[in-house]
Amino acid sequence: MRILVVSIGTYGDVLPFIAMAAELDRRGHHVTLASAATFEAAARRAGVDFEPLMSVEDYSELFEHPQFWRPFHGARRLFSALPKFLKPTHDFVARHHVPGETLVIASALAMGARIVRETMGAPIVSVHLAPIMFISRDDPPRTPYLIVPKWLPKAVRWRLQTGLYTEFIAPLILPGLNEFRRSIGLKARRRIRSWWQSSQLTLLLFPSWFASPQPEWPKSARQLDFPRADMFGAVSARLDRRLDAFLDAGEKPVAITFGSGRLGGDAVYRATIEACLKLGRRCLVLSHQELDIPSGHEDQVFFSRYAPLSEVLPRCAALVHHGGVGTVAMAFAAGVPQLISPLGFDQFDHAVRVRRLGAGLSLSRSHFNGRRAATALRTLLSSPLVAERCARIAAATSKEDVIAKACDVVEAEFSAALEPRGRAREARRAAVV
Repeated sequence: MRILVVSIGTYGDVLPFIAMAAELDRRGHHVTLASAATFEAAARRAGVDFEPLMSVEDYSELFEHPQFWRPFHGARRLFSALPKFLKPTHDFVARHHVPGETLVIASALAMGARIVRETMGAPIVSVHLAPIMFISRDDPPRTPYLIVPKWLPKAVRWRLQTGLYTEFIAPLILPGLNEFRRSIGLKARRRIRSWWQSSQLTLLLFPSWFASPQPEWPKSARQLDFPRADMFGAVSARLDRRLDAFLDAGEKPVAITFGSGRLGGDAVYRATIEACLKLGRRCLVLSHQELDIPSGHEDQVFFSRYAPLSEVLPRCAALVHHGGVGTVAMAFAAGVPQLISPLGFDQFDHAVRVRRLGAGLSLSRSHFNGRRAATALRTLLSSPLVAERCARIAAATSKEDVIAKACDVVEAEFSAALEPRGRAREARRAAVV
């Protein structure tokens, strides 16, 4: 098959798509990945053909802007920006599309893929990494700008959630979406929620024990487990020797990371380091941006720009983080307790689900300081119940290669329809030669 993979988002959003593209390429498909130029090096290391949808500068302006990580303002910036990627996505597919042979795999934010279905007829696989994309009467997700208490009647819960789309999200997206649709001869749309979710196959890369299936989810949904793709962000397959030595040098440290878009987050790093030092705990600080280590504590605090969490977390005592779904998944797999301070988007929902499972605690960013973080960490590290819950979740986490399983599902669904035409065309070419 000719497979076009489109992913829009931050590191945690894009790495699973690099992993899927690499696996499909390994299986002999003709694969090209489109994303921000920020991820080109990671894609090339994985052996994947790559085309940029946006420049490094445009990526930084959107995903690393200080306002992006403020709950309400960040959502406004994101939804207002999404229409800008419609034409680049559509053009990318148009350049590579071969009728009857092409499949598009798209992330949740790659809305241009839905338009490709209308204009070119290409089958689309939607891939969702987190449950926040789906509203539900029984298990509504927790958003940073709308809390839907479970004591409300189901009808009221539903109206609140659909109202979030009609009153907040749609007005930010529809003007740009409909302008582009009209420019290519398509009718304007009045609603976005059901159109956004529609696809022939919807892969949900999170397990049912994290978010149980809901009646309102797409009928095309196939739920798997968390993917493990963090190694695709590493420059080397081996840990830095200094980091390896630090992890071996004493008691297990507390790992600290607040994601790839950290602007304005130095204070929360410093507060967490302070909390660890208060408890006499060593700490491993992971951040794409440089951070000064407190003077006199160089033997207790280790800084690294990147380290695969799957490699380091089994050697750590706990993880303090922002609540990104990939980070949550790695902590679950390692069986370590989590202290989450969410910044925006789906991170609030993940914090709720981690607390509900008994695997961690959360602190709001406005209340996060060294004293409160130390208290929360002390609770987590001393609780036999938390340790037991974390061990149980680690045992329940799939040991399968979830990326490979996702590719199996894609092949089973589409190979019969798309590959015969491609093989027939190759046979005709060979006959001519």
